[in-house]
Amino acid sequence: MQGLKCKNCGSSDFKISIGLRVCNHCGTKYIQSLGDNLSKENGAGISLSNDIQQLLYKCQIDPKNARKYANLILDIDPTNQEAKKYL
Repeated sequence: MQGLKCKNCGSSDFKISIGLRVCNHCGTKYIQSLGDNLSKENGAGISLSNDIQQLLYKCQIDPKNARKYANLILDIDPTNQEAKKYL
């Protein structure tokens, strides 16, 4: 998350919390973008665990579409018990 700055306070110190980036200085919350999911191990690729966390978060905040998000999670990880709760 280097190079990202909080629009409210200018801090670049963030923590990750279920699909959100939270500024450690002022507490402003940002939805993680797909660019935040890039794996740093090889310099390329996508972290599927971050994708799953984002979809689980969407299940929580958008219950009308939770079934759709849960099915997307199960496409990635068919054994995900948390996603099965939304079916």
